[in-house]
Amino acid sequence: MPPAHVALALLVTVIWGLAFVATRVALDDVSPALLTALRFLVAALPVVALPRPTIGWRRLVLIGLTLYTGQFLFQFSGIAAGMPPGLAAIVVQTQALFTIVFAAVAAGERPSPREWTGTAVAFGGLAVIAATFGHDLTAAGLASAGDKLVLVFGAPMSVRGRTNTIRIHQVVS
Repeated sequence: MPPAHVALALLVTVIWGLAFVATRVALDDVSPALLTALRFLVAALPVVALPRPTIGWRRLVLIGLTLYTGQFLFQFSGIAAGMPPGLAAIVVQTQALFTIVFAAVAAGERPSPREWTGTAVAFGGLAVIAATFGHDLTAAGLASAGDKLVLVFGAPMSVRGRTNTIRIHQVVS
């Protein structure tokens, strides 16, 4: 890979990682709902220059609301409730795990035993991370982290809903 591509990949990684810190800072001044609306507004700007996808308006609006409103409202609410930005970044990436589960349930895909094992190990790792959130690894620690995790876990579930809406549409069509 050319060095310029490596540099661009690193730049994207840094920007993506800093977005969670920027979110934490922004939430000191605005509500999660307002920050979600502002992000939605910025994300909608390319509509002026890009062609509209070849799907119906209803499906397009459903995907947009699920992706932006659902994901970011839950994510920002979790961070506002005290979830550290670094942990939020990890939890949001659970969307890959939810894809496997939801694709199996909603689209009838059949994950291999290896995929199910990997998913179980990943969820186990998340449980260990959650249990140590702000304290030592104890049952009480896991319980006290639960309220914040519920909010942040809503984000990847929202993303998976969007992805599976697209996948189901592709299977049915």
